[in-house]
Amino acid sequence: MKLREFFQDKANILAVSWLFNQLAYSIVYPFLPLYLHQERGIPMDKVGLIFPLMGLAAIAIPPVSGMLADRIGRRFMLQFGQFSRAGVFLVLAFLTAVDAPFWVFAVTLMVNSGTGVFFQVASDSYLSDISTPESRPGMYSKIRVGFNIAWAIGPMLGAFLARTPFSLIFCVTAGLCLCGGMYSGYFCREPGRKTVAPGLQPPGANYGQLLRNPPFFKLALGSFFLTLLTSQLYSTFSVFATGEAGISRDSLGLLYSLNGILVILFQIPLTKLLDHLYLSQTARLVGGAAFYFAGYLSLAFFGDARLFAFSILVITTGEMIIQPSIYTAVSRLSPDGATGRSMALLSLIRGIGISAGPWFGSVLLQRSHGLPFLLWGGLASFAVIAVIAFAMIRPANRHLINGNP
Repeated sequence: MKLREFFQDKANILAVSWLFNQLAYSIVYPFLPLYLHQERGIPMDKVGLIFPLMGLAAIAIPPVSGMLADRIGRRFMLQFGQFSRAGVFLVLAFLTAVDAPFWVFAVTLMVNSGTGVFFQVASDSYLSDISTPESRPGMYSKIRVGFNIAWAIGPMLGAFLARTPFSLIFCVTAGLCLCGGMYSGYFCREPGRKTVAPGLQPPGANYGQLLRNPPFFKLALGSFFLTLLTSQLYSTFSVFATGEAGISRDSLGLLYSLNGILVILFQIPLTKLLDHLYLSQTARLVGGAAFYFAGYLSLAFFGDARLFAFSILVITTGEMIIQPSIYTAVSRLSPDGATGRSMALLSLIRGIGISAGPWFGSVLLQRSHGLPFLLWGGLASFAVIAVIAFAMIRPANRHLINGNP
């Protein structure tokens, strides 16, 4: 494919925006707990508090970002999210250089997390605007490829940069966000979208009405419990793998990169295969959650990088099956003119999971030394709840998600 043809596909354009955004995130995020716990000597249960704080921002910002994405526009919010995040990364670089108190550092991380939500909600809404229900799973798969190219490169680069002063990592991530904001402004034109008359609210547009929609509520409930689980991979697992299992930071970086490489290679072919098999979105939700359960549970039985790689393979398979389906289902359940708010509500719910999940994992890790089954068995149970929630979507309502008449 020629470069010109590549950039004529709006999903490809958005995928590159995600690459910039997630490369900045993936370089630093897996190594934050290690920096705070191992280099600064902060107890793990205290380190775990940064995740609820970051989650608070992910809870508070989506209602605002969804409203602004619907009213001001997707393109502006794409840029705003990346430029503001670059500024906060520079503040974090300064705080790291001067060994700022933990709570100052943690609150700044919370602000950084909030700025990322503006980009995420605008991006999800943008993609919903430029796609049809039939093309949406494939287009979301392209976004996930861009997302995971970043996760294939970022952890390896982060493992290398972790040998330098940690403030340098934040400077690099600030530069990436600046480049991403400029790229989004140049290539991402404001899409055409359905609008509603000023002063009128589309049916089901407020968050209470959305959650009173039974299929949406069960979808959101399952997504919440999955986020409680998936948030462990880049928080609890990094400390467990380098501490109790004793693998190196370089090996940890390679494991995270494996996750990204698998998605790059297999996300689009797997989505096409599932489409060819006519597997419904609800079946993908249930199946993906089951793979998550098996993958996270298997971490309890392994103790070296090669075996952990098998767990990552299973977890990533679940991720490739379920993630495009979640966003496709939300977009299909969105009332006209309220896609931004629907995506924002999903982001809010997942933000609660991001807030609670790593803290819960860090406490369980602290209290389960020598008992990995207690740790990973307890955490994997969240996937069981997600399977039940998705399976409880009534057959009479499944056509709303699956797109069938």
